[in-house]
Amino acid sequence: MKCPKCGSRTSVEIDMHSEGFTAEESPVKECGSCGLVWRVRMVQGKPTIDIIKAADRKE
Repeated sequence: MKCPKCGSRTSVEIDMHSEGFTAEESPVKECGSCGLVWRVRMVQGKPTIDIIKAADRKE
């Protein structure tokens, strides 16, 4: 999946067990290029991007 900020395809899936991030259909991902942390979840049948942590590096 492409990073929603920089478009890089270098991402790492993060295994988090806190409430709200355990669903396998919306895994948390971190961009290997810019550091953005996000997840994609379905809201009323449409994909929605949740930004969890802003990018910490310039792409």
